[in-house]
Amino acid sequence: MRHPIDNIGDRVWAFAARLLGLIMVWFGAMRLMPFGIEAMARQLAAFPGGVPEAWVPVLACAAGGIELLTGLVLLVAPACRWRMWAGLVAMVIWGIGLLPLSGASAWVHAAPYDGFPVIGSGQTLLKHVGIAALGLGIFARQFGSAGGLRTARVGLWLGQLVVLTWIGLMKFTLIEAEGVEGLMRSSPLFSWLYRFFDVQGASNVIGAIELATAALILLWPWQPRIARWGLAMAAATYLLTNTFLVTLPGWQPDLGFPFVAGTGQFLLKDLLLLAGALVLMSPPRWQPAMARRTS
Repeated sequence: MRHPIDNIGDRVWAFAARLLGLIMVWFGAMRLMPFGIEAMARQLAAFPGGVPEAWVPVLACAAGGIELLTGLVLLVAPACRWRMWAGLVAMVIWGIGLLPLSGASAWVHAAPYDGFPVIGSGQTLLKHVGIAALGLGIFARQFGSAGGLRTARVGLWLGQLVVLTWIGLMKFTLIEAEGVEGLMRSSPLFSWLYRFFDVQGASNVIGAIELATAALILLWPWQPRIARWGLAMAAATYLLTNTFLVTLPGWQPDLGFPFVAGTGQFLLKDLLLLAGALVLMSPPRWQPAMARRTS
């Protein structure tokens, strides 16, 4: 007879795999669109030496096709080896997405901010730490690797901390305060802050909440019960930020739903951080799925 905790674990990991699959199908399909190819060209330009222009459509279609196929497997495949290998491919795809952080285009280069730690478009790439760990967890759980699953959970924990701490600290800078003003003023859930605070003050409030959330999550390896409060706050944050998709709106100009623009993709990645938070909130007693079936 299986323990109820194992049933919960199966459901949460299945939810995480399907959510990851949905986002990858969504993003992979958009890579095949003209604006997706243009975005790929900008990303490739960040690499040293660049990439020949003629290669860009080929690489965009290849990347989109692999991401789309991987997402489909995660979305529809049951708990099996297909899902296991798709999780590993997903980990590699999202891990490779961190490479542009080494390029100048991911950072802000304007006085008085110049480089680290003030980050520009690289903010969306920071989320890849936790998302790649989610792919590793799906692989390790299906493979039956307890060590891999522990590594994945640590990666999910670090992914939460990186995003909440770094972006939380950024909220105390004017460049970030002005950057999020458009998002917050468009939303009835956040616009009221500007009745009581100026642009910097409203951003400071959000930054303080994000740093407090990160401080609670920091305790996860030692005080998981306390950390769950922070993970719950993080999950609520990720859900709230996705309301900007409607109020901004976050769709690609002239196309609309389901074609999300860069800001929309940035927001949708929060749903995968939400899945990571749910995993960390769950009891560590969970066993790898395939190992449990063979025991």
